[in-house]
Amino acid sequence: MFKFWKNRTLKRSSALKPDHYRLKTEKREGERTLLLVKGEHQRSVVPEAGVTILQHAENNEVEWNSFCKRGTCARCRCEITEGIGLLSEPNEAEQARLDPEEIEEGYRLGCQTTVTESGDITIKHAPYF
Repeated sequence: MFKFWKNRTLKRSSALKPDHYRLKTEKREGERTLLLVKGEHQRSVVPEAGVTILQHAENNEVEWNSFCKRGTCARCRCEITEGIGLLSEPNEAEQARLDPEEIEEGYRLGCQTTVTESGDITIKHAPYF
């Protein structure tokens, strides 16, 4: 269904570069990070396979503003700016709620998107409102 998903590059609609979201702290060799960005705040956490973006945010005290956790309210909508190939493919709930163009640009629902393998991932909270 989404064969292109794992090996593609994102179309960038914003002028910000992925490095804009990078933490200014030193990283140990071999260490992998999941960077959660909400407004001016960011938190770097260790990514865990099988855990959703929303669960990572909640477990690390990042307010991600989710209500339904089913993929219908889209308050957990986020933009993946790095590491999209390390995440699950869009599921039926995401396909029903997000426009195909949004998915193509790297937007996902935090409650539905799961980390599939460890690596550097950068995610910016981007709700509609």
